[in-house]
Amino acid sequence: MKYQFDECLERGKIVKIPIDPALVEKELHEAEADLAAAEQSLLDHQEKWAIIQAYYSIFHSLRSQVFGKGYREKSHRCLKHAVEALLVDEGLLDPVVLEHFSFAMDLREGADYGCIYNAESASIVVMSARTVYEMVRL
Repeated sequence: MKYQFDECLERGKIVKIPIDPALVEKELHEAEADLAAAEQSLLDHQEKWAIIQAYYSIFHSLRSQVFGKGYREKSHRCLKHAVEALLVDEGLLDPVVLEHFSFAMDLREGADYGCIYNAESASIVVMSARTVYEMVRL
């Protein structure tokens, strides 16, 4: 929703930046590396780390696209609002990315702060990370 994006702008949690293709590529590289690590952690039955790494793959995938629009976020929640306003509402990304991001964010917080995780949720979030990464690489 645009008003949440505007609120993040007003609070300085999203700022305008020059578009820098090297910065976009750096974020995509991080997304790819985190995705590979998440897939390996899943194979190694390290579900907590798979969830955390998959979340960060999604985070960096989406962040690359926000950078490409000339914005930088200073909050994970504001990144979500930027993705919605700049990419989903503009028809540049499928709205499903917001579902993947929200689900991964919740799972990552549960795994990181509550020690709540399992193989099924880890597998789902790693698949979500792969989906989001492939969507932004197009």
